[in-house]
Amino acid sequence: MDAVLRKKINILIHLAGADGHFDDSERAFIYNICLRHGVDLDTIGDLIAEPEPIGSLGAISHATAVDYLTESILLMLVDGKVLPSEILFCQDMGLRLGFQKAAVDKLIEEIKEDFGIKYEELHSHVLALPHPNKN
Repeated sequence: MDAVLRKKINILIHLAGADGHFDDSERAFIYNICLRHGVDLDTIGDLIAEPEPIGSLGAISHATAVDYLTESILLMLVDGKVLPSEILFCQDMGLRLGFQKAAVDKLIEEIKEDFGIKYEELHSHVLALPHPNKN
């Protein structure tokens, strides 16, 4: 597994645990991403059992930042309830990924009850956010 995917999965694991309950739908979401990328079940289980610190996010590309934030917001929505701890985590991730706080806050407020939003639609919203590395 490459470092970019590993970092994304690690962020999602931390988000899934942000509310103190790792929901089955959140677990399935993470497993689906991993399996689509050929990660074996034992490795996924190990990552979930012992997540790594998130660390620095400053040296990633705009495309990677957009993907990380998109997947984080989708995970926040996957169990059909958006908790304050999950919102705070996604807001923090947005800031750490270089997005403007006001823009991330507005996006989350607009979509936090759109549990059926698809990756492509959310990705286009995140892609439109102001970002310092945006080309």
